[in-house]
Amino acid sequence: MKSTHFLSIVFTLLIFSGCETIQKATNSTGSAFTLTGQWELFSNSPENVLLGTKVTVAPLISEARVTTLNGTGNCLRQSDVLWKNILADGNGGFTITNLISGCNGLNYQPASIYVVNSNEIRLTGKNISPQDMTQIWKRVN
Repeated sequence: MKSTHFLSIVFTLLIFSGCETIQKATNSTGSAFTLTGQWELFSNSPENVLLGTKVTVAPLISEARVTTLNGTGNCLRQSDVLWKNILADGNGGFTITNLISGCNGLNYQPASIYVVNSNEIRLTGKNISPQDMTQIWKRVN
């Protein structure tokens, strides 16, 4: 009985901690925001690859998995985890580990997500070159 009660407490804590990492009560837009859901890549500079690719952010595991892959740039594949270790940064945004290449193993680099509004985010980090990179993602309704 004690182990069952303990497991239910642990499970409940995992659910709430997983949701907290990708959800902020307030952000730069002044409203409630969550990354949970589906996002589409609208701009990717400087390389301009993978436009139209979609990811789905899962709340319990704090990651974004490719659900629709548009193009073959950077050797990414359908169902790759594009963003992992998603954490709220305390400034209304998020820190992530971003998959920048799948050509010679999975190459992840640190990146940041800034909330533009409830339906648009800006991801900044480095690309494979390693040049500064900016991506604009829009929520898919």
